[in-house]
Amino acid sequence: MTRYLRWLILISLSGLACGSESRGAPAAAVRETLPNGTIVVHYAGQQEPQTAPLQIDLRIGVTEGDPQFMFGDIRGVEAGSDGTIYVLDYLASEIRAFDSTGRYLRTLTRKGQGPGELKAANGMMLVGDSALWIQDHGQWMMIAVDLNGEELTRFKMPVLSFGYVWSGIIDHRGRFWKEVIVSDEPRQYPPKEGLIEGHARGYLKSYDPRTETTDSIYVGDLTDRTLIARIKGGYSYRVVPYTPRRITVVDPAGGFWQVSGTAYRIARLDEQGDTALVIEVAADPVPVTDQDRERASKGVGEESPEQQRLAQQIAGAMPEVKPWITGLVMDDVGRLWAQRTATDGEPAIYDVFRADGGYVGTVTLGFTPYFPIRIRHGRVYGAVRDSLDVPSVVRSEPLPAFPN
Repeated sequence: MTRYLRWLILISLSGLACGSESRGAPAAAVRETLPNGTIVVHYAGQQEPQTAPLQIDLRIGVTEGDPQFMFGDIRGVEAGSDGTIYVLDYLASEIRAFDSTGRYLRTLTRKGQGPGELKAANGMMLVGDSALWIQDHGQWMMIAVDLNGEELTRFKMPVLSFGYVWSGIIDHRGRFWKEVIVSDEPRQYPPKEGLIEGHARGYLKSYDPRTETTDSIYVGDLTDRTLIARIKGGYSYRVVPYTPRRITVVDPAGGFWQVSGTAYRIARLDEQGDTALVIEVAADPVPVTDQDRERASKGVGEESPEQQRLAQQIAGAMPEVKPWITGLVMDDVGRLWAQRTATDGEPAIYDVFRADGGYVGTVTLGFTPYFPIRIRHGRVYGAVRDSLDVPSVVRSEPLPAFPN
């Protein structure tokens, strides 16, 4: 029995877990309004859901053959209401469109610096079923193209950042949001060796292209733990696995969702940064196992005594328990998907909540995306890699019918 079957939660899990039914009678959440007006939604008790993993029903991508189906480095996936799938290939600087059966339709962009051309784009978002907004950090531009690839407009990126995949969000008012991390701690070289705890402040910065105005909201402090060691004449920087971190995601309808620490606790903030709602689930702590420590140690390598010593230090610095929530994703109808922690080889499991904190279901994926999923029009979209590290785009079978 895995730890997921020991998850404590007093909620209805009646037939909402990806096409299968679950045992147990429906139960209501306990809601409490604090003196300051914050609503706390408590879930407690034990329920053991049966979950059938949500399987892939369409895969686009080949190792060899038609070049339109070969991808070098997928950095963005989107889907329209008609089922059209848009794929951003970072290496080719192309966005390719495929219909709902996976048939190639057209290429919207190409490499370059002219209208409708990309240089180093690492993310995109479909807005209003009419425009794809692309972050191109090679040109430091946000670029909008229509669904045929004609450029509509562009402006300088509000937050200059790289990142593997663009994590910005466009809200329903057309504002662009991106997190900014600010630290007053001085950088030094050579660095101080050992286990270093860093501190910073997090802000969400918004930009409204219609009014050309910017704003920022403080969303909390951040702490990270890094092990720095001298190896072979250089320095190794290793983030300590399972260190709790604050995660904040923008709700396009307004406000933000946030999680921090190891407990199953999710807060909803208003646009002033004040806590408006809290979801709390009574869940047993998830321990960091000996296998977790061994796995993290092996990732360092064993080619030299210095690396072996670093591996031992990383294993020793790991905390005793893991964070319950490791990711937050918004779907296209305003629901929050909270990803539970998992170890290598375990499926990705998401608990889904409404904006009012009401639980609506649990989704288990039968595949492992390598960057945050998109939930569009009742399906999950993502990018996966095969055993040869070749990327492809996948679409899941339809989601179950969640209640309102």
